[in-house]
Amino acid sequence: MFFIEKRACNTFAGKLKIKKPMRTKILVLISLTFTLFYGCKTSHQSINTENPRKPDYRFQAGINKGGIVENTDLEQIPNTGVDAFTGATRAGFNAGAHVVLPLWINSLETGIDYMRNNQTFTYNDDFNSYSGTLKAGVSQLMWPLTYNFGVFRKNNANGLLQIKVGHVLQYNLVSMNESGQNLPDYNISKFSNGFTLGFSAVPFRLKNGAGAGFYLDLYRGSQIFEDFYNRKDFDIPGSSYLKAGILYQLPTK
Repeated sequence: MFFIEKRACNTFAGKLKIKKPMRTKILVLISLTFTLFYGCKTSHQSINTENPRKPDYRFQAGINKGGIVENTDLEQIPNTGVDAFTGATRAGFNAGAHVVLPLWINSLETGIDYMRNNQTFTYNDDFNSYSGTLKAGVSQLMWPLTYNFGVFRKNNANGLLQIKVGHVLQYNLVSMNESGQNLPDYNISKFSNGFTLGFSAVPFRLKNGAGAGFYLDLYRGSQIFEDFYNRKDFDIPGSSYLKAGILYQLPTK
C-alpha cells in the first residue's frame, strides 16, 4: 500500500512542479497520514485488548491571526527607512476536521484545516522609488501531524488536556490587489511548512455522548512572500499563525 501511495504522490507533486526538497516532505507527511489511518488502531488494540481506546473524530472552528510573516528589520537594506515597507494583518477564521488516533499511552492527531485572513503591505520608499499598497487575501489548506501528550486521565483515557507537538504542511492560495505608482516584483510560494505547538481540551460531555471543548495552536514555518524587502537570505520572513476556537468531538461508538 505504501508504494502505491508514494507513486500517486510523486505524480501529483510532479504535475505541480514542486521542488524536490519540498516534494520529499510532502511525500513523508502524506504517507505517514495514510499509514496512521490504516495501522494505528490495530497496533494499539494488540497492546491493550481488555479496554482498547478508540479514535476520536473532531470538528473545529475559530479565529486566527497570522499568515505571511513580513520583514521588519529594514536595516539590512542600505539607505532604506524604517517605514519604507510595513505590514498589517487582520484577524481571520479557520475550520477543520481531525482524527485523534491512540498510540501507546498517548496519541497522534492529523486531519485537514482551512484558514483565511487578509493582510496589507504598504510601500513608502522614496530612495528605491517604491510607493503603493498590496492587499493580500491569504487562504491556506493545512495538513497537521502532531504527537499528543495526554494529561488528567482520571475520567478520560486520552487525557482531558492534550499537549500537541508536530509539523504542518500548508498549500497557499494568495490573491493580490495592487494600488500605487510603483511596486516591486514579488513571488508567492505555493507550499510552506514548519513546526507547531498547541493544546486541546474536551472537558464537556453532551447528552448524546459527544464532547465539546477548545483548542489553541501556534505555528512558525517557511517563507511564503518574497520581494525586494523580503529576501530569502533574511531571517524574519516566513509564515506563522496563532489560531484558537471551539471543537466538537463525535460520540464514541
